[in-house]
Amino acid sequence: MIEFIAGAAIGAGVIVAKDVIAGDKGKNSSNQQQLNNLYAENEKLRNRNREAERKIEDLMAENQRLKKRFKEKDETSDDLEDDLADARQKIKKLLEQNDELTRKVQEYKAACDGYEAELNKLKA
Repeated sequence: MIEFIAGAAIGAGVIVAKDVIAGDKGKNSSNQQQLNNLYAENEKLRNRNREAERKIEDLMAENQRLKKRFKEKDETSDDLEDDLADARQKIKKLLEQNDELTRKVQEYKAACDGYEAELNKLKA
């Protein structure tokens, strides 16, 4: 009888141990599945992050190129504005000279008309 009770106790212990081990394997399998899912998700995020970093680098390079082009165009624009200001000053001087020459031509024309009238009087 003691052997029967000891055998039953050992059997029950084996069954409990088997359930515990089997339960642990189920939990381990579930945990392993979760870990695998987390690793996969982590890898996806890592790849997205790398791709985003590449895009950011491309955008930064494009930004630098655009800044350089803008600076060149701004410098060109400043040069054109300076040239325009110089041209305006020259035009203003030339207009003043033209007005002065026009006045002198009118004076000479008036003088010539006066001389012509005087010559006509002397001829007559």
